[in-house]
Amino acid sequence: MTRIAFLGIGRMGAPMAGRLSHAGQDLVVWSRTRAHAETLADQAEVADSPAEAGAKADVAITMVTDGGALEAVVLGPDGLAEGLASGSLLIDMSTVGPSPARKVAKALEPRGVAFVDAPVAGTVGPAAEGTLAIMVGGDPDAVERARPLLAVLGDPERTWHVGPVGAGQAAKLMVNLVLGGVMAVVAEGYTLGRVLGLDPDDTLDVLEGASVAAQTVRSKHDMLRSGDFSEAGFRLGLMHKDLRLALDAAKAARAGLPGTERVAELFAGAKGQGRADHDYAAVAGYLASMALLVDQAAEGPAAS
Repeated sequence: MTRIAFLGIGRMGAPMAGRLSHAGQDLVVWSRTRAHAETLADQAEVADSPAEAGAKADVAITMVTDGGALEAVVLGPDGLAEGLASGSLLIDMSTVGPSPARKVAKALEPRGVAFVDAPVAGTVGPAAEGTLAIMVGGDPDAVERARPLLAVLGDPERTWHVGPVGAGQAAKLMVNLVLGGVMAVVAEGYTLGRVLGLDPDDTLDVLEGASVAAQTVRSKHDMLRSGDFSEAGFRLGLMHKDLRLALDAAKAARAGLPGTERVAELFAGAKGQGRADHDYAAVAGYLASMALLVDQAAEGPAAS
């Protein structure tokens, strides 16, 4: 049994930490909002700081919002790096981009702490069920040390070691770039069908049955039909953040992604409408508002 420090008890972190506890792992937890960590007080020790959590563990797992949060939690005052002993392992499962992952890994090297970046694809349901897809970057020996814990949190058949530190982040940005693009195109297709006079149910049936984006339409069918995106599986604000990370990484590699620039602009517009905490499918609500479909929805199909 390994003593694990889990830092970041949010929407995804809480069920992931719970999975590890139910698997019999000895757990110490910390979260910026202490009340979040205390929801696991019956399953884990609650630490007062990242340093304290790290000092009590052999392996640390972080699940935080972005690169700035990761650097603060690991390298900041009273941070995780101050507590982790030489020979320990940090597995970062956040989506932060390659550069912050490499920066943290390099800072930990002199301390003898190994680092693996292992961002996940999936929402709260797969996190609770232990069926997340996981993209892993790191030294092969460190990755092998991480695998037993990753197998508790994700599907081993959808856990890929894709290269050195930062490669897991690169793979995750690639996945979310495609995910955001597909959702934006589905939203535009649905909007086009509606403004051309198609019944909303017919529009969704055709998109689901004939479109290459059928899986996205199927998973977001009820939201698209009702126009209610408040029950977030994956928050729109986080999708926008990941699209910007992908664009920044491409720019650093001197590559242009003009289509993704436009997709990111759509998500930025939806975020500007106050939809950041809604499901990322709320980009469809943003397009509907521009097409005046919000008011028309109560009146039946739009006139052609």
